[in-house]
Amino acid sequence: MPTANPVVSKLLLGIAVRDLREAAQGVRREDLARVLGCDLSKISRIENGKGSLTALEVDALGRLFALGPDQLEQLRGLARDSRRRSTYRVSDWAMKFAGLEQAADAVRTYETELVPGLLQHPDYTRAVTLAADPTRPPAEVDRLVAGRAERQAVLTGDDPPHLIAVINEAVIRRPVGGATAMAAQLGRLVELTELPNVEVHVLPFAVGAHPAMGSSFVVLELPDPFDVRIVYLEDLTTAHYLDHPAQVAGYSLTFERLLGSALGPAETVGLINRVRRELT
Repeated sequence: MPTANPVVSKLLLGIAVRDLREAAQGVRREDLARVLGCDLSKISRIENGKGSLTALEVDALGRLFALGPDQLEQLRGLARDSRRRSTYRVSDWAMKFAGLEQAADAVRTYETELVPGLLQHPDYTRAVTLAADPTRPPAEVDRLVAGRAERQAVLTGDDPPHLIAVINEAVIRRPVGGATAMAAQLGRLVELTELPNVEVHVLPFAVGAHPAMGSSFVVLELPDPFDVRIVYLEDLTTAHYLDHPAQVAGYSLTFERLLGSALGPAETVGLINRVRRELT
């Protein structure tokens, strides 16, 4: 599922430049700044997924790192795509995640409090949005709800990602938006489990202590030619992206342990339906 999304391309470009620099013995950010004729802050922005490169700058890096034709062309493509204008209707701090979500061919998510965004019913999204900020104007709330719905289309589009969601039992028992809205949300969850590319697993209270208590996270896998795995962490106002292999491996192992303790698909649907009946 290749992507030309600019926010994704910026992040991948930054990862590529940083990896090239770290793989080259003795090459520092200061050296890159000197080769590109720019200040050090630009190199930092690029490596943090917030900047881009011109075609001439890419060629300069190609000479510095002695890149082969395929590597050079991939870097050129990332730089070109990163200069495009984004059309996502989400807030700036969430834009990068929305792009990664659309580009991934596999998404594994653990949630302690929320139904994962790709699985949310519009009424649930609206209630969560207003709970986060009750002062939001109605027009902005409508825009955010519509933006979430647009993102969800990826699950039923061509070549959809494989989504595995493990959700804490508290997620399905908290009546977000009231009983009617929550019943609709639970119904949506059951419907989406019928898709061949979607798995939902509830981590029951009976499990007790588990390896991700108090933490939600998403592991995104981007396909070739990028072949990158990224962990997404979110708090109230910011987000963090981890891509170092050791970090990703740690979160991946934690997810597998959570999955091993969670209910299977059929048991999950049964529990969701029981909770839904309690609401109606």
